[in-house]
Amino acid sequence: MKYFRRLVSLSVIAYLMTSCGTQDPIGVYSGEIKDWAYEVFTGQIVSGGKEGKIVLTLRQTPDGSLATMVFDHPAIGSSQRDGKWEVGDGEREIRFNDGREPSVYYLIKKGLRFAFQTKAGLSNDDGSPVLLMRNEGLSRKASYPLKLEFKEGGEVMVGARDGEAEIKGQWAWSGTFIVVTAKMKSQQNVSGGGDDEETYKYFLEWDEQSEDLILGKMVILRPFATGDGFKRQNWMSSLKFKDKPRLSNR
Repeated sequence: MKYFRRLVSLSVIAYLMTSCGTQDPIGVYSGEIKDWAYEVFTGQIVSGGKEGKIVLTLRQTPDGSLATMVFDHPAIGSSQRDGKWEVGDGEREIRFNDGREPSVYYLIKKGLRFAFQTKAGLSNDDGSPVLLMRNEGLSRKASYPLKLEFKEGGEVMVGARDGEAEIKGQWAWSGTFIVVTAKMKSQQNVSGGGDDEETYKYFLEWDEQSEDLILGKMVILRPFATGDGFKRQNWMSSLKFKDKPRLSNR
């Protein structure tokens, strides 16, 4: 009897796995992705027994990913540095090419806060890390169109933003997910290799009631060269959507 019940249970599971989410998404699905147009991070650093303030602004513009840092300290005074930022391996790397050191900073997510670090280390007088918080009131999101045209044979055309040419990619089932993979020309990144291609992966699921596709996560692989200029590696960044974008066939 136990063997029979187990066999029935396995049969039901197998049926559900093969019957759910097997509809191929042939046709055009379109919607919008909301992403940060610019983010403002604020925090304090205690140095020399006095409290200083840091305001870091990261922008996404047609001219690239731009960074501005304003530092204000009672003993040192106020200064502003302008540079560029790039998504790294689990962090954001900010570079200032103004001849001052340190020239490279890292913004690393730590729960609701972000650790602000340098290669040599950056800490308060008591040794605690310098933490920044995203200022939701000053930060702004923008909406970007996304269009996926699914074709027979696993081919898909990806249109990410207005004015950009569509990119040919591939789609395939991975469990209950539809995974779209496309390669796009990389922007100049902080470690060089601007002529390389970035790999974008979109993870989608069916909404059975509306027959829309729900975008749950994006993964981006960005190639870069190591210090010797020869060995190639990838930075991987992933974006999980709190409010999942909905792509409709209507």
